[in-house]
Amino acid sequence: MTSSEKGVKRTTSARLRSALRNATTSLTVRCLLIVLAYILAMAGLLHVTNQLANEELKRTSPYIEMFDDGSTMMQTDDFQQMGSQVTHPSALLVFDGEGKLLFSTSQKVAQKITAKELPLIAGDEDDGSMYVMLDRTDAQGRTVHEINLCKPEPTPDGYAISVKSTCTYLSDGTIVGGDLFGDKTRLTKREMSLLQGVYSRRMMIAKHSYKNEKGQRRILVLLSPTESGKDFRAAVDRSNTYRIAAVPIAVALTVLAIAVLAQVVRKSTRPLDRAIDARRSGGNAPDPSAMPVELRHTYEDFLGLMKELDQAQDDKSRMIADVSHDLKTPLSVIRGYAQAFEDGCVPQASAEKYLHAIAAKADLACELIDSLQFFAKTDHPSYQATTENRDLCEDLRLMLIDKQPDIEQAGGTLVVELPERPIRARADVELLRRAVSNVIDNAYKHNPRGVTIRVACAPTRDGALVSVADDGQGVPKDIRAHAFEPFVTSNTARSAGKGTGLGLAIASTCMQVQGGTISFAERPEAPYSTEVLMTLPPAQKD
Repeated sequence: MTSSEKGVKRTTSARLRSALRNATTSLTVRCLLIVLAYILAMAGLLHVTNQLANEELKRTSPYIEMFDDGSTMMQTDDFQQMGSQVTHPSALLVFDGEGKLLFSTSQKVAQKITAKELPLIAGDEDDGSMYVMLDRTDAQGRTVHEINLCKPEPTPDGYAISVKSTCTYLSDGTIVGGDLFGDKTRLTKREMSLLQGVYSRRMMIAKHSYKNEKGQRRILVLLSPTESGKDFRAAVDRSNTYRIAAVPIAVALTVLAIAVLAQVVRKSTRPLDRAIDARRSGGNAPDPSAMPVELRHTYEDFLGLMKELDQAQDDKSRMIADVSHDLKTPLSVIRGYAQAFEDGCVPQASAEKYLHAIAAKADLACELIDSLQFFAKTDHPSYQATTENRDLCEDLRLMLIDKQPDIEQAGGTLVVELPERPIRARADVELLRRAVSNVIDNAYKHNPRGVTIRVACAPTRDGALVSVADDGQGVPKDIRAHAFEPFVTSNTARSAGKGTGLGLAIASTCMQVQGGTISFAERPEAPYSTEVLMTLPPAQKD
């Protein structure tokens, strides 16, 4: 076996083990097994109940129609199975086509019924013919019994009953007509009773002729007690007692199945409960493999949510610390200079310089508070941008006209690459202006004097692209991955006047709420070292 074949075999074996493990921990499989067990139990209960009820009815008075020609026991001559269908005092006898006794449940009855009597027993033949008896009064006022051997014959309109042979006899047994019994001139009292289906004062008799799977003729003779209507109703009541008794058992099985299902579901959710308890107490979360397959996705979502909550809590703590730090510095300067004025320690020649410093620090504190307030407002889930179809080139030109003096004052150069034709996209003009302005501010505030900033716009297949590039010192790799998070700045000492770390975070939020994106270009076009790409969705058709 090659190494690749061994690898495939190991992979297949691992998959089978994983599938088996998932099946054994699957809540669906467990519930299906419980439901299947419940169905089997109910089916068994129904089967046993019906068997007991039928046995009760069979013990009263079995009937010849119980024996179906197409059943396996009759087609294969399973006489023992056939005999099990009747109980004492009933009796079952089976003869072959020549009148030879093949089976009997009662030797006493078998000795009293001869082959010669078989044609006289009421019943049907294997060709479908049967005896039909009629009683009438002749012209002399005598009661005449008429026996007709009838057979249904198919016709274009259905079936018609044809009489194959007939016999008429008087009450004393004298045969007065017909050829049913050949040259026989008289019927004995026993023969007349057999023709009427009577074996004795308390027993009925009937026969049924059929052929087995080998085409061999069989004659089945059934003796059963003569039951009164009262006895039969009592037997029916006893059989119904079994069915009524099965009802509380069925209810108990149903309650038990529901209880087991509920227990399985509760047990399956316990790992999730333990994960919640572990979250509250600070312990370790349970292994996801102990969770049912159907709940693992929910469990993993819960762990992910907890991770996000932990991250949000960390971000909140970091944000509070950063805001406190960034506000403390200018406020400390303002407080110190104000205290100096209050104590009269400020020389007259330096008063203007101190006042200018106080105003600058107050502006810095107000800028931080405004940025923080704007970030909190736009980052809230309920905030909705007011987007509309805009000509981005026109909006960017107006914005850059206002922005150019700030860039030049910082010693930078602005390069605008906007086409003359309109580029339409779906945007919130105020949010777009804030985003682009923050990216430009970030470019000239965090680079040496003399930086060149290029702003460009181009249509894309999915909307429009606005890019802001600069040829400054670039964004460090350790900062780039988190640059759009709040309070992330390359100023590790967080010196006053070096930025709040909210500019790119606000730009990111502004783009997201209007359906756009913001990111760094992997390979900025030379000679630029940094390029921020902002995308906007396409304009809607008017």
